[in-house]
Amino acid sequence: MTDDDDTPKKLNRRAGDAAVLALSEGLLAGLGQTASAADLKMLRDVVETYPDDGRDGAGDVVASLLGLLDDLLATGQSDREALAVHVRAWRFMVSRKPDQKERAQVMLGLQSVRELYARSEAA
Repeated sequence: MTDDDDTPKKLNRRAGDAAVLALSEGLLAGLGQTASAADLKMLRDVVETYPDDGRDGAGDVVASLLGLLDDLLATGQSDREALAVHVRAWRFMVSRKPDQKERAQVMLGLQSVRELYARSEAA
């Protein structure tokens, strides 16, 4: 294997980040109102490959999304809207490059979404 064979992997790390986000958005769009466990697992497997290294705050959103997916899978429930909020926040983080205050507001909102889900789980 030559260095030329590795070139596509080294071109632009952001392109790989964008591909994972785009695939996640596509999978979310394909989910019905009630997603199956297999659909949620597939989405989780894709989201988990996001190679964020803390550049833009998207990694925090991805961590929250993974936690939500874990909760949904553990309880056998589906909450498409909560997933959509997370994926939109992910897109916002990578496309806008928010400042620290905006990042904190986004994360607070995602925490609220997670808390709503946790309350309904306890009911």
